[in-house]
Amino acid sequence: MTVKSYFSSDYNEAREKFINVCCASSVEVESHQNPSMGPDGEKLYTDVALLGRREANEVLILCSGTHGVEGLCGSGIQTGLVCEGLVSRLKEDQRVVVIHSINPYGFAHLRRTNEDNVDLNRNFVDHSTSHRNNHNYDVLASAIAPETYWHIASGSSLFRLWLYQLTRGKAALQAAISSGQYEHPQGLFYGGKFEVWSNQTLQAIVKRHVPNATQVAFVDFHTGLGPYGYGEIITNSLPGSPAFDRAAAWWGERVKTTKDGGAASADLDGSVKSALSEFLPKAQVTAVSLEFGTHPALTVFRAMQAENWLHHHGGLGHYRAAKIKARMRRVFYPGEKDWKVQVWQQANEVIDKALAGLSRIGR
Repeated sequence: MTVKSYFSSDYNEAREKFINVCCASSVEVESHQNPSMGPDGEKLYTDVALLGRREANEVLILCSGTHGVEGLCGSGIQTGLVCEGLVSRLKEDQRVVVIHSINPYGFAHLRRTNEDNVDLNRNFVDHSTSHRNNHNYDVLASAIAPETYWHIASGSSLFRLWLYQLTRGKAALQAAISSGQYEHPQGLFYGGKFEVWSNQTLQAIVKRHVPNATQVAFVDFHTGLGPYGYGEIITNSLPGSPAFDRAAAWWGERVKTTKDGGAASADLDGSVKSALSEFLPKAQVTAVSLEFGTHPALTVFRAMQAENWLHHHGGLGHYRAAKIKARMRRVFYPGEKDWKVQVWQQANEVIDKALAGLSRIGR
């Protein structure tokens, strides 16, 4: 297979390729069926490939599809890694757990969110207590996620957001929109009211397959933020903290943190990587996102607005549906050969450095 052939155009093709390379490489695979169905009524799965010794102390976890449609990129990387013999790169005391499509509903339906319209990267909070209020999102809710397509197409919703940025600043607008909200279930970046299926499944996978680890690295593949084809490594750890210092030692200046405004992402409540330490209290965890840039942020945001409107108000029978879904795929997965090659090369470098970093700590 070539680099280009590792990547797929939809969930079904991506899953088939991933399962096939695992079988060809004699890699054990465990599958978890999602309660919802795909767009053609097909069953949906999160698949877990297990490479290396179960008893290993040093474990690398690679996760794709946290934001559904972004799994088109992450799946290609994971398929290529298995195909090219990732297991041969492991030291004796190392193990890799490859979580393919942790949000299969969003992947199959070309949505960022899951079957409950929940953004999985805002769902890992304590739902037994009151959720943090995002009052600034409340103020902007009808502009962020309009109920009529005209407000998106005409630009009137963007005008309201521009006025907010003019008075409050760009960072304040980004935080208001994307840091997470828990009061608007049909809105963007909704964190939900309970632990969704993907949240529960991820916890079960990690606790089952990383039982003895003392050192864990977690890389969550994402797309949509930053310069075209560039992979930024994002941590939620404070500068100067042990977790941040480990990440910086492994990957250098590519590492950015959401805590000081230097990352492409806003600082999030309930992100997947922030939960890993809670899942593995006996392990030293270094958790990051690997975020690959695609298109300008405004282009990405407008595609998300339109797709959210389509899902909740327009319906798949709407004459704009195919165009809206195609644009959603394109902004999170450009598909050009040069982009795929850049993504593949950088991901390989990040994985090699993670394994080397785990090995140094282990020694």
